[in-house]
Amino acid sequence: MGIQQKIKGLLKSDNSLSLIGNLVFAFFGFASIFLLARSYSEGVFGEWIIYLSGMALVEMIRKGITSTPLVRFIAGSKDQDERKKIIGASWFLSVLITVVIIVLFVPIYVIFGDAIDMKGFGLFFKWYPLLALVILPLNTGLSILQADRRFGAILNLRFVNMFFFFCFLVINFFWLKLDIVYVVYIHIAAHLLASVYAMFRKWSGIRNIKYASRESVNSQMKFGKYSLGTLIGSNLLKSSDTFIIGMMLTQPQVAYYSIPLKLIEIVEIPMRSFVAVAFPKMSRASREGNNDEVRSIFYQYAGIVSWLFIPLVTVLFLFAKPLTLLLGGAEYIDSIIIFQIFLIYALLLPLDRFSGVSLDAINRPKFNMIKVLFMASANIIGDIIAITVFNSLEAVAAVTIVNVLVGVLVGNWLLKREIGIKVSKVYTIGFKEIMKFLRKIRE
Repeated sequence: MGIQQKIKGLLKSDNSLSLIGNLVFAFFGFASIFLLARSYSEGVFGEWIIYLSGMALVEMIRKGITSTPLVRFIAGSKDQDERKKIIGASWFLSVLITVVIIVLFVPIYVIFGDAIDMKGFGLFFKWYPLLALVILPLNTGLSILQADRRFGAILNLRFVNMFFFFCFLVINFFWLKLDIVYVVYIHIAAHLLASVYAMFRKWSGIRNIKYASRESVNSQMKFGKYSLGTLIGSNLLKSSDTFIIGMMLTQPQVAYYSIPLKLIEIVEIPMRSFVAVAFPKMSRASREGNNDEVRSIFYQYAGIVSWLFIPLVTVLFLFAKPLTLLLGGAEYIDSIIIFQIFLIYALLLPLDRFSGVSLDAINRPKFNMIKVLFMASANIIGDIIAITVFNSLEAVAAVTIVNVLVGVLVGNWLLKREIGIKVSKVYTIGFKEIMKFLRKIRE
């Protein structure tokens, strides 16, 4: 086989397509932050960050009940009838949750609007209910495509969403210079466009809502109540820093913290990519009762990513200053040390993240929820102490190292008890897999 064929085959693999998709998504995300940080003051930019963080938090709640069970159950579905019921149940629950969101958010903003606006949460409370409605087909479609391991289609769908929004930001930066609320309008419109595209390509599965049954809905709710707790805790690990800083400090400080928080997503790119591929594989193996295969996938993926993170984190640490200046500008130069603290936490991230996804895959979502809630509790308590005692954003960042250590210890202890995972094998098997891959390329 020639080198060109090898490269072509490599690029078409699940791992490569997933990675490329996340790289494209991350590029638009970083470019958007680059433009917005330079288009608005620190206070207004901080409002935008709160809007995004709030959206991410509530979407995680919905994802916990619908998307995570959807991926797991579709990956191991036996036939088309079961598949239709699973997708239908997910749609039923998604619509129900959206109605609850609208019923809760609208009265809260009507009654407490002035206080909400004063604290910088106005954009989120006012506009998220509309976004929650238009984003339904997009999110469900992405989950179905992940379960089917159609990562090329995921890349296509995400590109439609992000490219439209990015084009507006470029035009707004150079010529329009509109108020931040117009950015929210286009953000919602971009998600609507992607949702319509998902329905047009028949990726959203919306037609299957009629196949939802009480049994399929209850099955997803049983799994979802734990994955919900897991994802709320996971998002609290990220968004709690932003919310606590916003409530106890100032909006400009939210903006300062958001730049390194965005930069650390560089290490999240390969992480999300490998997790997206590993989860359906482990889910199928678990539903077939093959725990040996589950262990093998865990060792391979956690080990490979752990080794890849060492050179990646080293390079990012050395280039922390130019990266911070590039993304945020000279106003955010003091946030470099925060980014470097985050990079220490990143070295432990593979062991934590793959232990969590493995617990979900083997149908132990309750244990994954317990793990994440331990982490979130450590993070929230640590953040409050860091601000009240040290009044320091660097101390808030350092708390992240503590919570990931908690996740590694709890998660891998639970996996050892359930399926005999041994952390010591992660690095040895991961190294062997990397050497095997390199030999294959050379041959």
